Amino acid sequence: MGVVYRDEHGVEYVSVPLPTHEVTEAVPIDARRVRRRSPRDEVPFYAGTEGPELAVQPRSHRKQWSDEQWVAFKEYQHLESELARTDEPVAAAMIVKIR
Repeated sequence: MGVVYRDEHGVEYVSVPLPTHEVTEAVPIDARRVRRRSPRDEVPFYAGTEGPELAVQPRSHRKQWSDEQWVAFKEYQHLESELARTDEPVAAAMIVKIR
C-alpha cells in the first residue's frame, strides 16, 4: 500500500504510480500527508548529566530534565560558545610550481 493523503475536506487519497518514468506521485495539490511509511525511531530519555549528550537530545526531552541536567546543559552551551569565540580561523594554502 502506498502513502495515504487527506485533503482539507477529509477525503483520503492513495498514491498511484504514474504510467511514466517520473518519480512523482499523482495527488491533489491541497492534500497533505497523513501517515508515514515507517514509524519514527524513539530516542530513549537520557538521565545523565554529560553536556554533549544533553545537547543532542530532542527538545521534547527538555521538559523532563532535572535541575542538575539543566545546569550541565547550560555550562556546556557556555563553554562551547566561549571556545567558538576564541577559535581563530584556520586556513592553509600550498602552491606547487612545476618547472
